[in-house]
Amino acid sequence: MKKTILIVLLSVFLLSAMTIPALAQPLELGVEVGDWFKYEAKVTQWESDDPFLPEGFYGPLTLADNETNSILYTVTDITPVDGGNNVTFTITYDWKNGSVTEGTYEEMVTTANQQIFMIGANMEEGDMVSDTFDFLGMGFFQYPTRYLNASIDREYLNATRETNVCDYPLDIMGTPYHYTYMWDKATGMRVYYENWGDVPAMFGNAYEYTVVWQLVDSSVEDLVIPDLTGPIMVLTLIAITIPIVLHKRKTLKH
Repeated sequence: MKKTILIVLLSVFLLSAMTIPALAQPLELGVEVGDWFKYEAKVTQWESDDPFLPEGFYGPLTLADNETNSILYTVTDITPVDGGNNVTFTITYDWKNGSVTEGTYEEMVTTANQQIFMIGANMEEGDMVSDTFDFLGMGFFQYPTRYLNASIDREYLNATRETNVCDYPLDIMGTPYHYTYMWDKATGMRVYYENWGDVPAMFGNAYEYTVVWQLVDSSVEDLVIPDLTGPIMVLTLIAITIPIVLHKRKTLKH
C-alpha cells in the first residue's frame, strides 16, 4: 500500500515538473523590429443630445477617434520578460488638422495582458488572452478573464488568413458595453476592434456610441483587412454568435 502511494505521489510530481515549465513558456511573438501597422480610428455611431465629444467629456472615446487620418504603429524594440515579451512601438498620429505627432507605447504580450492590442502568435480558440484585472485600480469593477471564442478564416484584400476573435458583452456599473477584437493569427497583431456602449446620464446627457479601429496597411505582406464596418462585419458576427447561442441552449437543456 505504501509503495502504491509513493508511486502515485512520484507520478504527480513528475507530471507537475513537466507541466509547470510548459505553462511558463513565453507566448510566441510574430513581429520583428521594423514591422509597421497603420490603423484608421472612427466613431461610426454617436447618439446624444450633446454634440460629438463635448467640452469636458469623460468617456471611452479619445481625441484620436475621428480626429486622425491614420495612426501608425512601428515596432522599435522587443524585450523578453517572464511569460512573454515587451514590445515597444513608436506611434505616429497623422491628424486631420495637418499636424503629425509621435508617441511611444509598450505592450506586454503575456496572458495577463490588459490592453490586448497584441496577443501571442498562433494562439488557438479557447486560449486566454487576458487575465482578470481591476478597472481603474479603484475597486469599482473587475474585468473578467477573456478568452478567444473563435478562430476563423478571414478574407483579407489579397489572401485568406487565420484570424482569432474575442467577442463579449460587459456590464460596468449598470452600463452595457460590447467589444469585438480580431487579431491576425500569424503575427498576433490586432486587425479590428469595435467598442459599443449605451451610457446613461450621470454627469451630463446620455449617449450611445460605436468606435471602430481597423488595420488599413502594413509592412507584413497581405496583412490588410477589408472594410468590416458594413455587411461583412454583420455576417462575421453572426457566424461567431450562432455557435455560442446554440452551445448555451444545449447547456441549458442538460
